Amino acid sequence: MTHEDVVSLLPSYALGALDDVTELEAHLNHCDRCSAQLASYLEATSRLGAAVAPASPPAALRESILRARTAEISPISRRVSAPLRPFNGYTLATIAALLLIALGLGGWAFSQKQQLEATRSELALDQRGLALLTSTETSVERLQPVPPLGGEAHGHWYHRTGVSTQVLVIEFMPAPPAGQSYVGWLRQSDGSWRQVGRFALDSQGYGRIILVGDDGSKVRAVVVTRQSEGSLVPTGAVVLRWPAP
Repeated sequence: MTHEDVVSLLPSYALGALDDVTELEAHLNHCDRCSAQLASYLEATSRLGAAVAPASPPAALRESILRARTAEISPISRRVSAPLRPFNGYTLATIAALLLIALGLGGWAFSQKQQLEATRSELALDQRGLALLTSTETSVERLQPVPPLGGEAHGHWYHRTGVSTQVLVIEFMPAPPAGQSYVGWLRQSDGSWRQVGRFALDSQGYGRIILVGDDGSKVRAVVVTRQSEGSLVPTGAVVLRWPAP
């Protein structure tokens, strides 16, 4: 594996998306340059993505099976109902329990598959965002706070001509009032506004939105508003903006 091969694989390695990493890690052990680059990627990935909690089988499944099993062995049920006839060595209650298991596990497997697909989509989106954030050719515009917002609150807009991915990041933002959230907007060259989404803040006031499908070459302004209602144009208070007012 050449040095160039390792450099191209570092973003995927930082996201844990590689299966065979033996040669790559061997290279990292004696290449300070790649190790330093990996450290910067890992710092970026620490703020990207969130683990999806694994699904558990339905809680009602165990209870249903136990009820079926109890019905099979209960002395009371034998006295008040006809005896359960065996079918190929299995009673009807046992067959019903097996059907419940099959149906329950089938639903659980489907849920797991959906979560796996969602995780893969999120990983692919984060990988595109990471590639943009770590590229030396990416343009970065700083979103300045608009009074009365102050302190360390700020944001960044990452974009690169010819790359159909943009990333909006806000940092050190105070929690919005109840019922409100921070919303990102891009103003196009024709004067129209495009809403890019609502930010979900972590405990440090950090939030990010990865936008796919446009390289941002027609964007003339970026703002973040604090608002509650949905709209096609910014209607809330502008708290961050680029260019600076």
